[in-house]
Amino acid sequence: MPPDDAPVLVLAATEMELEPLRAHLRARQVTASAWGPLEGGQLGAVPVVLAVSGIGKVNAAAALTAAALATAPRAALQVGVGGAYLGSFLANGAVAAASEELQLDVGLRLADGRHQGVETLGFALTPARGERPARYERIPTHPGLAAALHELVGLPLLRFATLDAVTANVDLGAEMQREHDVSIESMEGAAAAQVADRLGLPFAEVRGVSNLVGERDKRAWDLRSAIAHSCRALRALLLDWQEHPATRDLRGSAVPAADC
Repeated sequence: MPPDDAPVLVLAATEMELEPLRAHLRARQVTASAWGPLEGGQLGAVPVVLAVSGIGKVNAAAALTAAALATAPRAALQVGVGGAYLGSFLANGAVAAASEELQLDVGLRLADGRHQGVETLGFALTPARGERPARYERIPTHPGLAAALHELVGLPLLRFATLDAVTANVDLGAEMQREHDVSIESMEGAAAAQVADRLGLPFAEVRGVSNLVGERDKRAWDLRSAIAHSCRALRALLLDWQEHPATRDLRGSAVPAADC
């Protein structure tokens, strides 16, 4: 089988969330995209491209689109930190992979604070296209990548949630966890998952827990462990990329109409 130079795109909201991976990158080189610089190199036998999006859903969607068009990747992986909802039983430093992402900003917000999905309004976030079904507030990750993260790295597969404004109350977070069965909250994941799904680009998301959702006293946070452990898990996947059929079979560009 000939060598495959289509890279794996790794996206994070901030520079610090990529730093442990960058430290292991060989043959580093920086190129440009419409959204910002891209840092390419090698991790194990896999070419990778690191991209920093900025925080929030708009930044994540724009950065992933620009990087995908610029690099024609075989897959996209998002890495970073997130808050764990009370009731998820995840401690600071724990790491999980997303089985699916839940958009908790779109849809209908009732007077009592409860959330109903965008389907309530009669719309889809993305309409059906070809073999890809319409997506509403739930966007799945790639089942093969999720299986590899679970089977090779040992990560639990949990439902993540994304909001533009993070939840600032522990009790409210606990209510959201019970209502939606979500475990980890971030500000970017659902947007990246939605764009990747629309492009047909295999996507996975790995996050380390830095804090309890709603805990605003940063003395109770552990960003260092969350970043170190999430990057360690993603690096383990990349180093063992050829050891799992789901990842081994992701060859060539997955971006439609890419010239690669």
